[in-house]
Amino acid sequence: MNQLLEIIHITLIAISKSVYNYWFLMVVWTVYFLIRKIYNTNIYNIENAKSPIGSLIESVLQGILVGIIGSLIIILTGLPVNSTVYIIYLLPISLALSLIQVRYLCISYSAAVMGLLALILNGQIIFGYALPNMNMNVSGLITLVGILHLMESLLIYFVGADDCMPIICKKEGKIIQGHILQKYWPIPLAILFVTAGEASGNVIQMPDWWPLLKPSNPLLNSLFFGLMPFVGILGYSTVTFSEQPEKRAKKTGIMLFLYSMLIIAIAVLGKEDRVLMVIGLVLMAALHEAIMLLEQRHEKRHEPIYTVPDRGIRIMSIIQGGIAEKVGMKKGQIIKKINDLEVVNAQHFKELMDNKWTFMWIETENFNRELNTHEIKAYPAGLDNLGIKILPENPRVLFKYESLKKVGVLDLLRYRKRR
Repeated sequence: MNQLLEIIHITLIAISKSVYNYWFLMVVWTVYFLIRKIYNTNIYNIENAKSPIGSLIESVLQGILVGIIGSLIIILTGLPVNSTVYIIYLLPISLALSLIQVRYLCISYSAAVMGLLALILNGQIIFGYALPNMNMNVSGLITLVGILHLMESLLIYFVGADDCMPIICKKEGKIIQGHILQKYWPIPLAILFVTAGEASGNVIQMPDWWPLLKPSNPLLNSLFFGLMPFVGILGYSTVTFSEQPEKRAKKTGIMLFLYSMLIIAIAVLGKEDRVLMVIGLVLMAALHEAIMLLEQRHEKRHEPIYTVPDRGIRIMSIIQGGIAEKVGMKKGQIIKKINDLEVVNAQHFKELMDNKWTFMWIETENFNRELNTHEIKAYPAGLDNLGIKILPENPRVLFKYESLKKVGVLDLLRYRKRR
């Protein structure tokens, strides 16, 4: 038990070194920049309970928490990433790839590039020039990516739909509403490396059961394992019109969980197999991209669920603390009747609310066509505002639906148009 507590203690020390690293500050600044961009897409004045700074603090705390969990998993499995100067280039490669497409900020792409280079560059001499020897444990790198995505799958499953931003588009002549789901987390980690030199600092005699994944090379048993601070960034970016944001986030979280398990399995099986390492690196990027493409394919094949109804009005968002929230109305519902009077459109809804009734029965319809009745008492002043934003029939600003399939969410502001 004492050994386990010591492992947790040195892990927390390594995590703290990552947090106070200037690379971590750069990642936090990048995440803040991305969050501000997300908030800039809120051109419909949808109330958000959190400010950009509040969202940043939330992302940082969530990232530190999963970083601690991920670091403990890395340490317990015992697959090291060799201590090499080239590991620090993972973050710059991620930032460079994000200029092509924002989802390429994910470490699965930069690690695939780094791993393939590590397999190719082994100090060969070509035309009299010596290529660098990256000396990187590729299976350890693949394991690192798998564990990071295991953590990401949990984040997306539980909080991926938080702070989603509504957008309005026109598709085949119809006004439709979708949601941008975009979250980023700075991740401080402690990763294992192997050293044959003298050990310095705190030295812990590991228990007999460690590591969980035993090395095939017996010489590793006589070496020292160290912890190296590492900073990464996890990101989730998608647009959905055909599913509720919460459902999309949970589906993506499950797919990423299965993806991470497969990647970790390949890393373990391919520790000494160069061919499996190459397959693992290619699949690491290809399967991640396939998950994103599957979501796009789903969007193409399924009808939008948030449309302007023929009769009634669609609730675009619920204002926090408003009457609609208190009586249990939900985003996406259609308001069909007020006091048994059928709601025709947005203008008619406004006229009905101008009556300032002190007592109201409001009938709403869910996605499954289930009807609900909400009872509101507003005696004696009456009520003329439910605390909702409705999907407009003639919005002043539209996003181009076609552009959403081709560009990153950061480019959305370039692709909006006024009616």
